Amino acid sequence: MAYTWENRIKFIVRYMYYIDNNGYLDKNDFECLAVKNTVIELAGGWTKDKYETNHKIMTNLWNEIAELADFNKDGEVTVDEFKDAVKNVCVGKKYEEFPQSMKMFISEKFKTIDVNGDGSVGLDEFRVDVVNRQAYTSIEVVDEAFNKLCNDADKKAGGISLSRYQELYADFLSSTDDSNPAVFLFGPLSEL
Repeated sequence: MAYTWENRIKFIVRYMYYIDNNGYLDKNDFECLAVKNTVIELAGGWTKDKYETNHKIMTNLWNEIAELADFNKDGEVTVDEFKDAVKNVCVGKKYEEFPQSMKMFISEKFKTIDVNGDGSVGLDEFRVDVVNRQAYTSIEVVDEAFNKLCNDADKKAGGISLSRYQELYADFLSSTDDSNPAVFLFGPLSEL
């Protein structure tokens, strides 16, 4: 049940967007994400330009999420509101059909994982990303998820390119098929 579409969406909210632990998504979460992504992308460094770029992306993403998911317009988005919005906007669609701010977020997320900047997420970078989000008692389960995620072309290239990451992220959100390899994009999932 950990790889069902519904559980994957809960995972996205809990581990990708929900930063300040106040019980719902709001503008503050996305402002915190701008800081977090800047520090991660710059491996602990900081530049005003990079922060401003990330802040603009996160502000646009929040505004878009709020427009699509804050049905009662209270400035807060619950998990159920977010699921309904993703269902309406993403299910059955490809990356190119996603809202612009979501596409920008996905591309920026790739940069936080591709820490060596070579244009590819290899096993080591995947491991770092995955274990920073959840606890695991074995690295083998993380490695197994990476192997299930990668197709033959990914393995031959030594990792996942930006375009492949975009495709996988879109599938993670849009595919209701629990056996789609994209379900492993963020490592082994637990049922939430």
